[in-house]
Amino acid sequence: MAHETDPRVRVLRKYGILIDAEQDVLDRIPGRLPAVDGDMTFHQWKKDIFGEAAEVGVFSLDYPYGNTRMKTLSGWGGEYVSQVIRHQTALTRNRKQAELDELGKRLAEAVAEAHVPRELLEMEIEELEDTLQASVRDFFDRQLPRLGEDISMEQLVKEMLHYMNRVAAEFSRAQAREDRLKEQVDQLQEQVEVLKGQLAER
Repeated sequence: MAHETDPRVRVLRKYGILIDAEQDVLDRIPGRLPAVDGDMTFHQWKKDIFGEAAEVGVFSLDYPYGNTRMKTLSGWGGEYVSQVIRHQTALTRNRKQAELDELGKRLAEAVAEAHVPRELLEMEIEELEDTLQASVRDFFDRQLPRLGEDISMEQLVKEMLHYMNRVAAEFSRAQAREDRLKEQVDQLQEQVEVLKGQLAER
């Protein structure tokens, strides 16, 4: 996947030199980089790569004087190196995200195809019998007879989600009824207090 890599990084990997040039020059670097021999000059290399002697810079290690200002040093190509690193980091991040997305897709497919032996599930339920809520035991008591010997985990999870949704909806309705009854009781209590007051006045 060399075409997804910054051309400057590909040149660095191939020849051990870090170059920079105008974007239109960098865009002309071919996907397949030719080999070089020890006698090839930089001029010959540029002609092989670009078809002509293009304007290309090469970064090299330098030992500046101690009184050189840091802002001067940053102008010696630091920004170009930063561009290369940022570009390559972004490419790596995108590639890793694509790999992560693919892994998530494969995991979802594996879960969808996962099965568990009915006997194993029954053993686990029996082992947890004392800690299971009554509603959970009821769910398995109703569902297990309907399932085969090789139980699809996807099917089981879907059934559990539907069941949990129904239970939650029933709880919400029961809570609403309780709230209405409480409100009615409060109103009746107020009426009783009013009647008590009226009787006391007589």
